[in-house]
Amino acid sequence: MALNVIFFTDDSMHKVYKNYGKYDFVQQIPQIIYSIIVSQVLEVILCFLSLTDKHFYKIKAMKNIQKNIEILFKILRCVKIKLIGFYLFTFVLFLGYWYLITAFCAVYQNTQIIFIKDSISSFLLGLLYPFVLYLFPSFFRIIALCDKTKKRLKIIYGISDIIPIF
Repeated sequence: MALNVIFFTDDSMHKVYKNYGKYDFVQQIPQIIYSIIVSQVLEVILCFLSLTDKHFYKIKAMKNIQKNIEILFKILRCVKIKLIGFYLFTFVLFLGYWYLITAFCAVYQNTQIIFIKDSISSFLLGLLYPFVLYLFPSFFRIIALCDKTKKRLKIIYGISDIIPIF
């Protein structure tokens, strides 16, 4: 919702005024796409801060923890810093989002219905986005695995590993 507020510009407000306050989905598509892109970038940052499983796999792979106690404490300190950064980052984002949405709804009272419709459509398209995103890597992997010589289509299989990062 906050990203939809960010992309409500004077131009989009003027278009709403020209349409006599009616919601035009086609007109809002660029706004929705921009908010999805920015939210995906924020999701990548939050995943980097919150996912700590690789650190615990390093600890699990250690043969003798007593010998590697210093490395263990470095790994745990890194996990602690990442989690503290995650909670601080999300707290600041939520405070900013709360302020931004309440200020927008207080100033532009007549566009609240359009804002809610825009937020719902953006949310629904954001739910459909992962299905499309993971359809392509699976399609690429099927093509790469059907290759009999296993050499020609290694690049396509590599691309299928890169796409889910986005």
